[in-house]
Amino acid sequence: MNKRKLKQLNIITLIIVVAAAVAIGLFVFVFSPEKENRLDADNLTEYREGWVLKSYDDNPDQIITLPAFVDADKEDTLVLMNRVPDDVNSDSVIVLRTEFQNMIVTIGDKKVYSNGVLNDQKLMKSCVPCYNIIDIGTANPGDLITIYIASAYDKYSGSIDTIYYGTRGDAVADIVRDNGINFVITITLLVITIVLVVSLIFMKSVSIDKKKAGYAFGFIFTVSLWSLTGNPIMQIFTGNNFGVYMSNMVLLLLMPILYIMYQRCFAVKRRFAKIFEMGIYIFGVNFITGIIFQIYSVIDFATYMILTKILILIGLILLSGIMYLAADTFRDKTIYNNFYANIVLTVACLLEAVFSFFVFYKDYDGIILQVGVFLFILMLVVTVEKGIIKEMNQQRDNALSSIDEEKKNTVNQINTSLIYGAMNTVINEIKPVDRENSRLVYDTSIYLKNSLKAITDRDLVPFEEELEYIKAYLGIQRRQNELLEVMVEDKVVDFNVPFNTIEPLVENAVKNGALRADSQGRIVVRSYERLDCFAIQIVDNGKGIGPDKRFEGKQSYKTIKRRLKTMCGGAIDIKNKPEKGTIVTVKIPKEGFIIKE
Repeated sequence: MNKRKLKQLNIITLIIVVAAAVAIGLFVFVFSPEKENRLDADNLTEYREGWVLKSYDDNPDQIITLPAFVDADKEDTLVLMNRVPDDVNSDSVIVLRTEFQNMIVTIGDKKVYSNGVLNDQKLMKSCVPCYNIIDIGTANPGDLITIYIASAYDKYSGSIDTIYYGTRGDAVADIVRDNGINFVITITLLVITIVLVVSLIFMKSVSIDKKKAGYAFGFIFTVSLWSLTGNPIMQIFTGNNFGVYMSNMVLLLLMPILYIMYQRCFAVKRRFAKIFEMGIYIFGVNFITGIIFQIYSVIDFATYMILTKILILIGLILLSGIMYLAADTFRDKTIYNNFYANIVLTVACLLEAVFSFFVFYKDYDGIILQVGVFLFILMLVVTVEKGIIKEMNQQRDNALSSIDEEKKNTVNQINTSLIYGAMNTVINEIKPVDRENSRLVYDTSIYLKNSLKAITDRDLVPFEEELEYIKAYLGIQRRQNELLEVMVEDKVVDFNVPFNTIEPLVENAVKNGALRADSQGRIVVRSYERLDCFAIQIVDNGKGIGPDKRFEGKQSYKTIKRRLKTMCGGAIDIKNKPEKGTIVTVKIPKEGFIIKE
């Protein structure tokens, strides 16, 4: 995708996000219906018996038990009547869950509650699904409670949920108990997302695709907010049923755009990018249209969301196919992980759509979608984090590769042939008259050659080559420390070891062991064959401080252990004897054998 097109899509997305934030602000603070009841913040009693349903459409009065569903057309007003319970007190409330229904409650001739649009409201005409907590504390026992319910939608006309009676604290506790788990999970996801975004912002020294991660976390944050605003607890905390519901709807319009923008980041081929661009334009138009229709009362959100949810479901199904093709084409694990997360969300949406037609699912409405959304978000968070870690590891590997290349170039710039030639000349010149110093120069040349090779060489080499390195080091140490006793028992050398792994262990045994001994220092290096492995033993008579406790070699003990394990399946065994010394045994398994640590 060319940078100009990418920049245009980013600008469009930014404009839509800003528009969504403005719309939410307007719905919460400006367009909220006038005189809407505000919620203040266990043992609710079911207030089910004795309700009289007044006549409508020439039907006779009847006594009903809640919950109930009566045969009513849209905009038919149902009138329910009952008496205030005898144990009413100043903190008493009744609680009724309504969907897209308008409601007015009176006690005697006094209106104590209204919700929805039975009366015209300024700009906004929309009733919202919510818990209605109705204060009846000013009533007297036996006063007449009258509830008027009507809906502009056939699906909700005639539906009357169970009414509960108790204190306001009981009502709030009951709602929190029923919805608390989802609320806590959503808050947790929000906090995790915020922490990850903040961490991403401060990763200035790390070169990762922050735009891709930004869209991902922006989408996850939006989904978490959408789930949060869909939770009844938010209505209690904010006291604004209408604003919370409208925010939920605006976020639902926004989510597909952010999701497609995130998935577009993986569209390397132009044909895939064009499909994502088309999806962004479609859902962008859908977003703007929904906001305008709601504000001008052409179609309210409740109706418009039917089209939006159908579009989202179709989009998820198509996106699953596109993501599978892209993953199969590029063999990218991140795209595969996105595909699996998308499948979970698609299946959850399909199951929710199917089960919503069944009566038995009414009490569990939305639970499949909630579980699917939570799983989807968790899978997406893990995928994004894996992607970031992968990019960071790639950057690290590239940096290490660059360092290794620089090391090789530096070593190559050293004229080793000239140095070794000069040393050989010195050796030949002094060997007839001073064999000891001649040997020292020879050992130094061998040690220098292997030390330079160790800068870049990480391959397996015959132990005989590593042993040459060890002997050169021990020769130098013995020349500098005449009391150091050195023994090399190389019975078996016909096996391979990772280069520059045994020699650092010998250096450590000399420095921390033999040279620190109370008596004459002694170091023994022996190699021998076992049934399942080749073994190399390094024995010193120091004070028993092993390489795992104090290591002064050119590599860390953990690095040596890891290289042995990964390169040849080898292992290290250490036996410490206080004031007597240390025995380090390196085991190199034979073919077909495994060394257990």
